[in-house]
Amino acid sequence: MAKHVSADQVEVARNVDLIDYLERKGEPLKKEGRYYRHQAHDSLVIKDQMYAWNSRGEKGAGVINFAKMFYGMSFPEAFLDLNEQGYKVKDNVQEQKPKEPYQYPTHYEVNDRTKAKDYLMNERKIHPKIVQWLDNKDLIPQDKLGNVVFKWKQQGEIVGADRQGTSPMKGGRMFKGIDRNSHGSAGFSVDIGKPNSIYLFESPIDALSYWSIKKEKLQDTRLVSMSGLKRQAMIDEIKRMGKEGNKVKQITFCTDNDKVGREFGEKYYKLLPKQLSCINLPEAKDWNEELIHNYNMRVCEKSNRKMGIKWGSKEFS
Repeated sequence: MAKHVSADQVEVARNVDLIDYLERKGEPLKKEGRYYRHQAHDSLVIKDQMYAWNSRGEKGAGVINFAKMFYGMSFPEAFLDLNEQGYKVKDNVQEQKPKEPYQYPTHYEVNDRTKAKDYLMNERKIHPKIVQWLDNKDLIPQDKLGNVVFKWKQQGEIVGADRQGTSPMKGGRMFKGIDRNSHGSAGFSVDIGKPNSIYLFESPIDALSYWSIKKEKLQDTRLVSMSGLKRQAMIDEIKRMGKEGNKVKQITFCTDNDKVGREFGEKYYKLLPKQLSCINLPEAKDWNEELIHNYNMRVCEKSNRKMGIKWGSKEFS
């Protein structure tokens, strides 16, 4: 973080729109009248810049206080996040600082990608060949804070990025954020072959986890992270495929296996033609949990084989 912080920077950070902040971090919110309710923590409600987590007796106002309470950030961590990511600010501040076109902060990137690759392969169990492929394509660099950067590339242009922490912050939570001025309805995506189908996920990690599980079974498809549950991301991907001359034959909803994820998939599955859409949910809460579970099962089975212990009739590769 810079040694000298201007009063204007502090003022902008304090006036970041709390709802925009949470939505862009992928937090599942539902509007109920004049306030929003968090769908994973239903006693947490937000109205304008105020929040109340009733089951925990936490109340306050402002995005910095919320980041400290909910994500366990320190004030410097919260401030850096809010100024680097470029969230929408309340109207009176927004007028002073209109949103600019996205520019990837190359200066924030480092050559060493050890932390990023180690986190993906060893913590998240993403297949090493997939991690190496992404590295070769310059899709997963590392920034100065050791975060994995998931570049959103479209026609060779970087239109935004997710950032995923590789080590816990104070309080144990992992940093997650979206770059300042990132394209609002775009997301991280990878093409496997010449895509004629779209698989929609809630995060880059889930998309890569699904790829790790399926590996050779996935052909001619595009894996897309919506960075949450964004209807417009789905619509824009269909349009983008069309502009690229690729006819969409199928859309698969691979959301988290929770209430809001299932509702999102079911809603648009019913709206789209039956031959065009399908739903594929993990047995675990999300695709990364599924991948880690599968990995642990394989390790356990291999260990049992070495010890001469039989494990049913199922073969693990």
